[in-house]
Amino acid sequence: MTIYYGLHNIKKLREPIVALGTFDGVHLGHRRLIQAAVSEARRIGGTSVVLTFDHIPREILKKNSWGVLLTTIPAKISLISALGAQAVVILKFNQRLASMTPRDFIREILVNKLGVRSLWVGENYRFGADQSGTIETLKLYGKQWDYQVRVIPTEYRQGQKVSSSKIRELLRAGKIRAAVALLGHPFFLNGKIVKGRRIGRQLNFPTANLAIDKRTVLPLGVYAAQAMAGKRNWPAAVFIGYRANDEQTPREPVVEAHLLGFKGQLYGKVVSLELVRKIRAARTFRQPGLLAEQIARDVATVARIMK
Repeated sequence: MTIYYGLHNIKKLREPIVALGTFDGVHLGHRRLIQAAVSEARRIGGTSVVLTFDHIPREILKKNSWGVLLTTIPAKISLISALGAQAVVILKFNQRLASMTPRDFIREILVNKLGVRSLWVGENYRFGADQSGTIETLKLYGKQWDYQVRVIPTEYRQGQKVSSSKIRELLRAGKIRAAVALLGHPFFLNGKIVKGRRIGRQLNFPTANLAIDKRTVLPLGVYAAQAMAGKRNWPAAVFIGYRANDEQTPREPVVEAHLLGFKGQLYGKVVSLELVRKIRAARTFRQPGLLAEQIARDVATVARIMK
């Protein structure tokens, strides 16, 4: 799959079949849409293209960037690639893009830059300044600039609408399995291991401290997880929450993982955590002995869940 960051390096594409959307989470509805575009491209010998953004609109329009993303850009690209798309275009979603009229967005980006022949979108897709562009807008200009519009209906699971906002809600409530059922794939947290305060090591439960993109949704609590470090997997007890005596303003949640049975050094390496089940709420302990006892119980619980 070819990855384009922006539009300036895109060469002429053969019969571009474009799936358009934010695709945060690449959930079941997104997957259905992208796979439909990929299938059409294969049928006609065209190029399947996923056009998406580096931010979700609420980050820019509402100036809210804390804990809103289900997938980082690398994770999104990986998930899209697995669906068979031949190219992905990552546009910078900024005030300029947000303020473009629907007509300018279609003409400048979809028609002039991509040469779209067929455009695939979800049934509630909105775009352009003040979200004024609709499916009808796309179809109107499709007649003028000779492209087809294909609309994928909203996906439902057990009577529940599949949406990124619903999945965020479930994750924040610690309902990992319910969120995963709508995602259609595991929920991962990825980050480079950085040095922490080494309190876990002092308690005989060393933890790996992950530097997580602050835009990522972080479900607070203690979780049973699968940790991928290098080429091996390890069961892990994961703490997502706030440290006691944290003097940062505003306080930022941390992600710490104790890998059961792991011996070695992880500093500077990237670790991926697949959250499996919430085992308790996050809380702080001001007495090291009480913390050590709780960690021991957490580790025993994780061992039972992940065996």
